[in-house]
Amino acid sequence: MAALAALMAQAPAQAEEQVCSEAGTTVEMSLCVRAELEKKDQALKQAMQAIATEAAAVPGDTFLPLWEDTLTGFFKSTTDPQTQFEDFRKARSQACVYMNSLAFQGTGFGIFVTNCEIRLTNVLLEKLGN
Repeated sequence: MAALAALMAQAPAQAEEQVCSEAGTTVEMSLCVRAELEKKDQALKQAMQAIATEAAAVPGDTFLPLWEDTLTGFFKSTTDPQTQFEDFRKARSQACVYMNSLAFQGTGFGIFVTNCEIRLTNVLLEKLGN
């Protein structure tokens, strides 16, 4: 969770205010931020797949095993983009629920959590070159 908190610190603060600013009600805002998160998740899945495809296409037989060993051994992750996405999604959700539960409770809690998830996803997309 510390890594996600570090990512969150890099996210622009205004991103939360710009997402769905045209929504007039809590219901509209909830639906809008959920749709925005789904778009971001699609972009993230594509970016993760592109990295895996690019890694597999590197010529020679040195890079791919090193990349796989680093991800699976050192980072205890995987080279499978779908599993990477699911792991990120779970950690992102836990971190955002935790961070927002410390500061805010009420009818807008889900909106604040989803905005947090959007911001974290934006930072990761930026780190992946998107």
